[in-house]
Amino acid sequence: MERADFLKRVKFILKFGKALHSVGSPAHTLESTIQGLCQQFGIKGSVVSLPTAIFSSFSHGEEEVTKIERVEPKGINLGRLSKVDLVSQEVMQGQLSFEEGAQRLDEIDSVDNEYAPWVRVMSFVVASIGFMILFGGTWVDLFTSAFVGFLIGLLSLLRPMGVVVQIFEGIIAMVAAFIAYTIYKMIPGLNTGVVILSGLIIFMPGLFITIAISEIATQNLTSGTSRLMGGAMILLKLAFGVFLGSKLASWFSLPPLPYEFSKVPEWMVVITLPLTSLMSVVIFKAEKSDWKWVTLAGVFGYACSKVGSHYLGSEVGMFFGGACVGAMSNIFARLKNRPSSIFQFPGIILLVPGSVGYRSLSFLFERNMVGGLDTAWTMISIAMALVVGIFLGNIIIKPRRAY
Repeated sequence: MERADFLKRVKFILKFGKALHSVGSPAHTLESTIQGLCQQFGIKGSVVSLPTAIFSSFSHGEEEVTKIERVEPKGINLGRLSKVDLVSQEVMQGQLSFEEGAQRLDEIDSVDNEYAPWVRVMSFVVASIGFMILFGGTWVDLFTSAFVGFLIGLLSLLRPMGVVVQIFEGIIAMVAAFIAYTIYKMIPGLNTGVVILSGLIIFMPGLFITIAISEIATQNLTSGTSRLMGGAMILLKLAFGVFLGSKLASWFSLPPLPYEFSKVPEWMVVITLPLTSLMSVVIFKAEKSDWKWVTLAGVFGYACSKVGSHYLGSEVGMFFGGACVGAMSNIFARLKNRPSSIFQFPGIILLVPGSVGYRSLSFLFERNMVGGLDTAWTMISIAMALVVGIFLGNIIIKPRRAY
């Protein structure tokens, strides 16, 4: 292999690895994918992925290249992942040269596929309503959750900069808690906990924590521990924001209204569950054409976990749900020749334990140490059950590719 050809392959692999990192790929997924790509290209490669950096070394004969890439942690972006996967397939099949593939990856990275602002705001509203019904509540809880979700959605469009971005989760939590506790003074029957949790559900780092557990389980200890601490800090900011919002609301005195509200019927879940699952298209920035698969994944994962929990208990039920989603996502990937993440991430988003972690820190802020530690352990056990279930699904149905 000529030196020029070796450098072209290395350049493409580096851009491909950086592209995978930008779409939120876990460390073990990124590393195994790059290792497989190096083998196909006939070079030796070693990659270490961290939430904020990629260390890589490539060699062929006497030629050797070592790179350190500083990268910014980003959320899941299924739309960009689909395009990156297509480019890699075209390069491996010889339809694109290495230079053309690298150029295409640069073009994909420069284009943001975010949805229109009103769509993103509506995703907050629908997600708040959907999760409120899953948690259980009254009609006043539903309308308050929708209002809180609407305001949080508007705030999310502001794109904070500088120091504000570091405490943004705390700010939106404070706003949500202030609104909920202020309305509670007028309507004492309001379930403030459900309203706040529903309004903030999109910011709960449940998937973040689950990915961290999967990285630790695959011996990516540095990346997994860093990501786990990042998720814990997000929960801490949310819980502290709620604490501040409740204190601010306590300064106001409003007369209570003599109204009582009935509970939302349980059959409403049949309507809101598909809508809540559909919002994963916006949350994960999936391509519009994938809406049916994303919605199906959310409903499928929730239904499997409910069936498992009914017969096997909560933790084993989550394990069963994770195994079903893991296996089905690999079936989807093989049948459609698409990344399995398109089905997997939306399939577990309703199962991840972000809300449990939030309640754990809420207990700790109330100085309920026993309740806080007990709930924290529940969060870890649910996340572990999901991860082991997904790994089992990968054993039952062999993945098309690592992602």
